[in-house]
Amino acid sequence: MLKVLLADDEPLMLEGLCFLVDWTELGFEICGTAMDGDDALQLIQSLNPDLVITDVRMPVIDGLELIKQVQGGAPQPKFIIISGYADFQYAKTAIQYGVCNYLTKPLDEGELESAVKNIASEIQSERKSDAYRRAETAYVKTELLSQLLTREHAPQELEQAVRQLPIGDDSRIRCMLVYGAALEHGNVRGCQLLDRLSRLAEQQIEHITVLPFVIGQDKHGYVLISGPDGPELTPLLVTLFIRCIRNDYQENVTFSVSDEHKGPYSLNTVFQEAVAAGVSRLDNRHQEVYYYEEENLEQQLLLPSAFMKSLTKAVVEGRVDELPGRVREFFAVISGDHASKPWISAYAANIKVELLHEIGRRGGSTADWERKWFTGSPALTMQSDLEKQTLTELREAAEWFAEDDGVQTDQNISKAIEFIRDHYPEKLKLHDIAEVLHVNAAYLGQRFKKKLGISFNEYYHAVRIEEAMKLLRRTDLNICEIAARVGYADTDQFTAKFKAINGISPSVYKKG
Repeated sequence: MLKVLLADDEPLMLEGLCFLVDWTELGFEICGTAMDGDDALQLIQSLNPDLVITDVRMPVIDGLELIKQVQGGAPQPKFIIISGYADFQYAKTAIQYGVCNYLTKPLDEGELESAVKNIASEIQSERKSDAYRRAETAYVKTELLSQLLTREHAPQELEQAVRQLPIGDDSRIRCMLVYGAALEHGNVRGCQLLDRLSRLAEQQIEHITVLPFVIGQDKHGYVLISGPDGPELTPLLVTLFIRCIRNDYQENVTFSVSDEHKGPYSLNTVFQEAVAAGVSRLDNRHQEVYYYEEENLEQQLLLPSAFMKSLTKAVVEGRVDELPGRVREFFAVISGDHASKPWISAYAANIKVELLHEIGRRGGSTADWERKWFTGSPALTMQSDLEKQTLTELREAAEWFAEDDGVQTDQNISKAIEFIRDHYPEKLKLHDIAEVLHVNAAYLGQRFKKKLGISFNEYYHAVRIEEAMKLLRRTDLNICEIAARVGYADTDQFTAKFKAINGISPSVYKKG
């Protein structure tokens, strides 16, 4: 509900304004009334109305002077001027001050209602635009912070980026990761939610700034910042922050928290420590908050191999859309104070070596890929450039695997169909055929149904019944003999399957 303030020095006119239109129906509530300009000014400052309807001529401060004094303040209400005089000079001055409408007494109910409706629509439109601008700003800041946390930057780049964030050289910072609550990366509404939670916490905990971030498929969190004169970011303060945001998470979430460090050059370090602290969740799932300890670093060194396997698997399975997030996560994990750039390059090269083995196993030309990946490529000095190059190379490989999977799948389905038609009298199981083709049974079953529109068992019985129909029309064998010939030991089961597929019994089909 919007708020309207009414100001007029005539009591009867003021009372009439209160009842001339249905304010609730128009989306407003009367938040206050004033009989002179000075009272109106004080009420505007204390009540923050969305709309002020004021007479031009009032004691102490007149309507135009009131508007002039309110200009430049925040928030800025809309104004409607009412006057007993159709004075052009008054109207001209009012327009210069940005007044929305100028109405003359006696007020016409329809004119007032129309003016208020237009202003209500204008206010709602402005609020939507402001909300979207705030959301976009929150998204841009979230993206910027995410990049600073996960990458090492050259001093000049870092200096330019930090200018947009409230982190000074003497600022205390801690990084907190949230686990168990999915938030889509690149989603403006998601970033807006995190921004709202951050501002809520800032209101309840004095002298701290909270910046949210989103990384990859399933990581998001907050950086807590305290200026030189602010409080230390103690575990107690971290607990207070969690209490501020905890109820907005529906899921059973946990948090991992870094040590306290100083300055923007520590952003990558605090992120690494938060990741390392999160490793201990795997060993102890009974806590809500996990703090970084020195021994976490040893555990963290085990992370890259797990991420390598996960990333390699995504490429081999052709999951192209997942690669930007997974590559970003991978580099975030392997880039820390303990990892040099040659070491990071070696990790990326190991992934490509594993992919070469799989390409060769599938009959691809490993020599072509080796030339693309390892011959004549200049050494990249910036980690961000290496990350971009790795993403480009892995995306190309994933597209190759996706295309190869399509061809390979068609070949496997064709071979499965051929095997069924050659062995349909036998008792066949999907697992048996998968073993012959050297593929996973569940995967084969899924691809079979996607390709043919029916399950393996449905197709298997359809082939048997198709052969039975030929025998019924072309031979003098009886129903029991035909059932046995196509693989059914139980004649009743054969009859039921035949009728389910053809709608008539075998005996009726033979006669017809």
